[in-house]
Amino acid sequence: MRIVQATIDGFGKWYDETIDFSSANLTCLYGENESGKSTLYQFILFMLFGLSPKKRELFHPKTGAKMGGRLTLYDPEIGEYTVERYDAKRNGAAVCYTSDGQFKDEAWLYKRLNGMTLQTYQAIFSFSANDLAGLREMKEEDLGDVLLSIGMTGAKNIQKVEKQLDAQMAALFKPYGKKPVINEQLALLNELRTSLQQADQEEASYRERKDMIDQLETEINQLKQNLQQEKQLLSFCDKQMQALPLIQQYRFYKKQLEALPTSISFPEDGVNRFQQIKDALLPIQSEHAVIMDNLETYRANKKQLMADQVSDAVYEQACELLKQATNYLEKERDQQKLLEKKQQKEAQLTASLDQLNIGITTDDLAMLSLSFHTEDTWNKLVQNSNQIALEWEQFEQEERIAKRQQQDLLEHQETLQTQVLSGSRVEELRQTVQTYQQQLQSENQHQTGSKQWQQLKQKKEKSAKQVLIGSFFAALICLGGLWVFDRTNVWITIVVILVIGIGCWGWMKRSLRDMEQLFEHEEQAPLYVTEQAWMEAKDLLAKNERHEAELSAIKDQLKTANVQWLTLAERKNTLEVKQERLQQQIEQQYAIYPFLREVDLAYWTPLYHALRSALSVYREIKQIAEKQATIEQEMDQFAKNMQTFFQGSDGESTSKSVDENMKRLEKLVKDHQQTNERKEHLDRLIQDNVSQLETVKQRMRVYQKEQQTLYKAAVVETEEEFFQKAKTWEAINDFRTKLAVVNDQLSSFFSQDEWKKVCKASLQEQELKQEQEHHLSTIKSMETTLDTKRQALAEQNAEINRLETSQQYSQLLHRFEMEREQLEEFAKKWAVLKTAKELLIETKRIYRDKYLQAVMDKTSAYFAKLTNHKYTSVAVSQGNQFIQVMSTDQIRYSVNELSKGTTDQLYVSLRIAISEVMSEQHGLPFVIDDAFVHFDALRTENMLTILETIAEKQQIILFTCKNDVKNTVRNGKVVHIENTVRISS
Repeated sequence: MRIVQATIDGFGKWYDETIDFSSANLTCLYGENESGKSTLYQFILFMLFGLSPKKRELFHPKTGAKMGGRLTLYDPEIGEYTVERYDAKRNGAAVCYTSDGQFKDEAWLYKRLNGMTLQTYQAIFSFSANDLAGLREMKEEDLGDVLLSIGMTGAKNIQKVEKQLDAQMAALFKPYGKKPVINEQLALLNELRTSLQQADQEEASYRERKDMIDQLETEINQLKQNLQQEKQLLSFCDKQMQALPLIQQYRFYKKQLEALPTSISFPEDGVNRFQQIKDALLPIQSEHAVIMDNLETYRANKKQLMADQVSDAVYEQACELLKQATNYLEKERDQQKLLEKKQQKEAQLTASLDQLNIGITTDDLAMLSLSFHTEDTWNKLVQNSNQIALEWEQFEQEERIAKRQQQDLLEHQETLQTQVLSGSRVEELRQTVQTYQQQLQSENQHQTGSKQWQQLKQKKEKSAKQVLIGSFFAALICLGGLWVFDRTNVWITIVVILVIGIGCWGWMKRSLRDMEQLFEHEEQAPLYVTEQAWMEAKDLLAKNERHEAELSAIKDQLKTANVQWLTLAERKNTLEVKQERLQQQIEQQYAIYPFLREVDLAYWTPLYHALRSALSVYREIKQIAEKQATIEQEMDQFAKNMQTFFQGSDGESTSKSVDENMKRLEKLVKDHQQTNERKEHLDRLIQDNVSQLETVKQRMRVYQKEQQTLYKAAVVETEEEFFQKAKTWEAINDFRTKLAVVNDQLSSFFSQDEWKKVCKASLQEQELKQEQEHHLSTIKSMETTLDTKRQALAEQNAEINRLETSQQYSQLLHRFEMEREQLEEFAKKWAVLKTAKELLIETKRIYRDKYLQAVMDKTSAYFAKLTNHKYTSVAVSQGNQFIQVMSTDQIRYSVNELSKGTTDQLYVSLRIAISEVMSEQHGLPFVIDDAFVHFDALRTENMLTILETIAEKQQIILFTCKNDVKNTVRNGKVVHIENTVRISS
């Protein structure tokens, strides 16, 4: 798969830009810092894999353009297709357009990428200078995790999962641990099994004690029933003793009541009811007399008003004229508003015509006609004129740019021809570079021996320090023994230890100085070519190659410039024809509208709108005049109607004004309305009095009827007989009330059955006291026996409770089963984790065995080429599990023994090798972002040579801010990222 073209509508600082990747498999994008290289790289990732909404917010354009764009890809299986992705559409989801016009979704793109994700792509097919910063040691296990990340999320996640599995398994079970869950569960099950055995032995005695408790409970219940009966009998005796005075009162009231008549006819609460009726009748009778007087007065007043009032026909005619008067006033106000509006419109029209200053008067507007297509014609003329002027301006600008570019190319061509070296000079410089490289290889061998001496020196110095520090620690330990051993021997021992430690340290330091002096006196072979001469030769060769490439490019650009001149000539002829046609159309408009000659073409459109506005104002003025005439006629007709009314109503001829007649009319209507209101008020008062009179009569009949009802209930005819019978009835009620009170008091002492017994019996106080003493003696004996039985039952229950609550057998058994099931669940979970870990380890081993050798072979080849074969191979140590490199003299170095630049070259070689191995399955472009920061000029050139070779099979996109990297690109395309994008081959 290859990227053909990137079209950016808006992404960060990029907007409305197109970058072509189709002309070469190796594309170098060169730009200074902050030029947008990293933003462009993020755009490519966004188009291929998408970004999260939070990360997309970081790349919203500040110019207001919509975020997104299109990326054209070429797939050998289906050809070209375009990926379109916008932040505001489909929540950033991709839409793919194939060459045959079909639309595809995000899932289809994911399938075309062979399931590649953003994390996997960045781990395999992309790296930058930031990736080099964390490189120190790389083990074989780490390399296997990187390879395994082809189908997963990356090496860090795999290591994290493996550690999580170990931690979870350790938390569940350890063979010799106590804290893990399974170990604690096993200990708990052993304790429960022991408790179950003890509970089984105690179950036998539990049955015997249960039988004894049942027998004691039966005896106690029987004793409680007998005791309850005796207490009830005692309570009944006590109640009779307490209620004895009330019983005597009850018998007295009953005897008095039997002496009176058994029944008497008298209404309930008859006296009070009779007095209330008399009190209520007195004010009602007074009210009846007042209402009759008021009624006579209201009827006389109404008769006088009807004699003084005008006829209804005259009143209705007056009301109609009054309504018309309201319309008359409104029309008068409207007439004044129309006059003001007309004056305003005339002033506005005059000002508009004066402002136009094209010789048009108000009378001319009546003759002026602007058709519906006039505005469209004038707009098109203005637009065509502006378009032609813009095209002339663009043509002149392009002509100046073409002349300047052609002149610059010719001058640059002359300059480059003088700077190109001769063939003999080129051969001489190449010989100088080759000689220096041979000398450099010899010098590297000397540096390797020096490096080994430095490592040995560091180890010796460390040993000397350890001896010295050890002697001091030993002396301190002996110093602590002064309190235990003989002080003289201890001090001697301390001095001997210090002398030995210091002496060994001094001897080792002196030995190192002697060896260092011997190493420094070794002579090196003299150099025949200096580094400065080599650098100069290298730079001259590179510059000569760039000059030759630029000279060839300039010749191609001069050919393109000649073609551009022919195109400009054709455009000039076309513009002249357009200009002549436009002038003819303008002359036609001058013939129709002569006043347009006084107006510049650019102002025709505003003039059209101004004329349309003036015509609209002119028509409004005419409409206002017509409305004024109509309103004036209606006002004159109303004045005539008013005069006719007053002549007919009072028979007098009047010459008063309209305002005075309207006031007379209002007074007439108001007086008539007030008279009607007074009549209506009197009618309401008469009606109210009639209603009140009827109400009063009804109220009086109600009380009179109640008075007769009381007489009938008491079987009397006069008021005196009624009060005598009331006295007898009150005496009977008084005894009945007292008897009921005593009866209620006694009912609180006795139940219904007990009261019947009391009424039948005639016991005296002495007999009741003897019966109380007998019941008390029986109760005391029963309570003593009950306490004895309860004590025995409590002892048996206590033993039973001890057996049931200490460790119940059923609960222990249930808990034992529950805990055993929990142990089985933990064991299943541990087995699942164990299986998952073994599968993960096996998967990692398979991936390492499948890809490791191929990756290391390619890494060795690239690393040897980058270092000019100073190092021959790269391998993984089987013992220490880290990567080692081998030099030409068969010396192995670990990664931390290499320089920073060499370490970066090793990492780059490894990443390129992994990408190449994986590209057989995932043919995706390889992206490099400023990864050659620590490379010198020679290794940079070798790196570009490797990339050009890989680019024959796989597309490579290189971002860089280094000028020497850009100049080293030969068989690829260089894109200069500045304010605009400039491309050179």
